[in-house]
Amino acid sequence: MLRRTKRHPLAHWAWWQVVLAFTFAFGLFGTLPGFLPPISISAMRIGWALAILIGLAAMWSWWNFNWWARLAGTALWTIQILATAARAWILLIGVTWIWMVPILSAYLLAWAMPVLNPRASAILWREQMTPQTRVGRIVLGLALAIGPSAGVIGASVGMFGSRFVETNSVILVMAALSSAVAIGFAFAISYQLWPVRPWAKDRAAK
Repeated sequence: MLRRTKRHPLAHWAWWQVVLAFTFAFGLFGTLPGFLPPISISAMRIGWALAILIGLAAMWSWWNFNWWARLAGTALWTIQILATAARAWILLIGVTWIWMVPILSAYLLAWAMPVLNPRASAILWREQMTPQTRVGRIVLGLALAIGPSAGVIGASVGMFGSRFVETNSVILVMAALSSAVAIGFAFAISYQLWPVRPWAKDRAAK
């Protein structure tokens, strides 16, 4: 029988509180791919299917804070965000290499970079968190300015996009924003999880 640990940040919550929080949060993200006009139930189903998988992995992580559960939950979450970006790009220019190759390549590179080049990853992480260069400070400022608007943009696309602004312009913003968030989170998660991988501890012990 798996034993419960208390290391998760929400370990003090009751199980039903965690289920409600995860259902709301990941269900909301799962709705976004299908919420872009025209509304697509099929895209929502894909988002909700990912939400179920993320919720299961998140509950597993809440139970024992397992490294693999944390990786699965966070990786699936970035894929869920990437699904929103993909739907937006498809609406704009269809299924084409013009967006698929650069976006997917950048996403995979974000996951692999801490493994392939730890030194460059450390510099990039430092510039994201506490920028030392002018460019880094500008990028961080833009991220802080744009980040809080992500949810508002997502909600307004379906309800008000066609009324107040050109729909394609709003979808373009959503495509770029979702792509950037998915890639940025992929790098941040990989950078933080890779050093604490289980086999690194086993190798150090030998």
